Amino acid sequence: MARSIVDIQNMGDAFRNTGYKNIESAASEIVDNSVEAGAKNIFLILSESINPLSGRKVVTEIGFLDNGEGMNTDVLGECLGIGAGTRRDRKGMGRFGVGLPQASLHACPEVEVYSWQNGIDNCQKVFLDINKVKDGVQTELPDPIKTRLPAKYSQYLTYKTSQNNYDFKKNGTLVIWKKCDRVIPRTRGPLTEHLEFALGRKFRHFINEESCLIKIICDENQENAIDVLPNDPLFLMENNYVLCDSDDPKKIYKYGQNDKSEPVFEPYTGNGVGNGEVEIPVKYITTDGKVASSKVKAKFSIVKSSFYDETAFPTGNPGSYAFGKHASKLEGISVIRANREIDFGQFDFYSDTNEPQHRWWGCEINFTPELDEAFGVSNNKQYVDLKRVPEADIDFDEEVQPMWNQLYETIHNTIDAMYKKNEETRKNTRSFDDVSNPSTNIINTVETDDEFDDEDEAEENPLDNVTEEEKVEKGKEELENLGFENVTDEQASNFFNNKVIFDYADKGERSPAFDYKVVLSTTVITINTSHKFYTSFLSKIYNSTDVKTAFELFLASFFQSIRKTNVYQQEQNDRLMTIWYTKLSNYIAEQLNPRK
Repeated sequence: MARSIVDIQNMGDAFRNTGYKNIESAASEIVDNSVEAGAKNIFLILSESINPLSGRKVVTEIGFLDNGEGMNTDVLGECLGIGAGTRRDRKGMGRFGVGLPQASLHACPEVEVYSWQNGIDNCQKVFLDINKVKDGVQTELPDPIKTRLPAKYSQYLTYKTSQNNYDFKKNGTLVIWKKCDRVIPRTRGPLTEHLEFALGRKFRHFINEESCLIKIICDENQENAIDVLPNDPLFLMENNYVLCDSDDPKKIYKYGQNDKSEPVFEPYTGNGVGNGEVEIPVKYITTDGKVASSKVKAKFSIVKSSFYDETAFPTGNPGSYAFGKHASKLEGISVIRANREIDFGQFDFYSDTNEPQHRWWGCEINFTPELDEAFGVSNNKQYVDLKRVPEADIDFDEEVQPMWNQLYETIHNTIDAMYKKNEETRKNTRSFDDVSNPSTNIINTVETDDEFDDEDEAEENPLDNVTEEEKVEKGKEELENLGFENVTDEQASNFFNNKVIFDYADKGERSPAFDYKVVLSTTVITINTSHKFYTSFLSKIYNSTDVKTAFELFLASFFQSIRKTNVYQQEQNDRLMTIWYTKLSNYIAEQLNPRK
């Protein structure tokens, strides 16, 4: 007896395990469809409800509304079928026919799709409920039915802000992820930040060229809606998510926050790259087995000297300040397909990924969909298969070599040249010897010889509960956060030989003047260099080494006492710290601006 190839009723869980990296990647798939449909405006509408277990508000529904061309009855009827995509040409982002259902099921068990052409009165709906599929209730995709949008989303059809009026009535599509159970982060604020960062990076070219606008709105808190800005890992775009002012390179700004802010990088023109872009001729095998030629565009950028050299940062290291920390999240190579980022990583084109110097250059590889097989593009557009191929596996007599081999020389040599140029620009990088100072040495001596004898007040040594590997990993993480470069395993381990480490860092004017954290056995004390206590007073008396040492010892004695007594009165200590921060700020404010 013949049997079905797929037992759809028992495939519910398999359909939900769709291989997306995270919720941002799944959301990008829906945005892909909107961009491909010619949408100029795309809204992500987050809805919250109370989690009965935690009592917290969490996002349980996400709506994707666009003003693209919409779908006719035939296309809408097929859009939730696995492999039933209608865009099979190789001109745009779409083609594989799995994006909408797979991305949706990654986030939720139930998805509804509404679409309309020639007016909202022609709106039709289809749905897929994987739980009903598992129960045998839904056995096929229903034909589209004419309907109205849910009332909650109808309000967005004509949406007004102080800058723009949005109209979705003529043509458009609404995708609703219902009963979301795999959205991480679950709360609105962190989820919005993740989506803003990821969508800004993946769709930066469309946003930068103003071919589409992506807005994230919380349905219950619409006044805090945000327009997604380009998040360019090459740091070249004028309207970028992060910009800097060369007069004060320690701070970062979003586009529009500071009239003097500018992109931090510039096109790299050395190593034969010319204007920062180079076309690399490649060969590939077409779908019908023929050899064809194409070109891959590579784009390179490098940090401007004004944001990296000794003039910008006469002491310390650029990596320990706001932009350097942001750039560390975007260190790598961006792979672009049809103007949309499809993958990001190292791809074996360079090594030494733990060296912070690599965050100060950018590289983008851009190819057209005709090279999908050559780049090994996954069917959900999550990644490319671009990696070093062992020489033993290569037939060098073949006319068409692996794509990695065809790109390696240009990409690797240019990255190496940019790395060396940055080393030359930044000669005053912080060395591991800087981790100790007179204050640190005094504290190490005293605390080693004069530990508490009272067992009730003594702390268990946290180093007793970690392996050497964990200790080294944690030490490297902390030293890199403090701006140290080229940290070895030995240096990372030796970090914990210090009872106290002092970190001078820009934490923003509204953050406390001082703070501390405990890293295993070591107390890291932060002095906020943008706080008025530092800018108005400490910076003026720190020319004296003795004064600086005395003040650091004063701070260390206070924070070490707080740490010791946290064993039995942490709640009281937290309250004491809060009061201290407030009173210090109030007293300094009065000193600088006396009330009349």
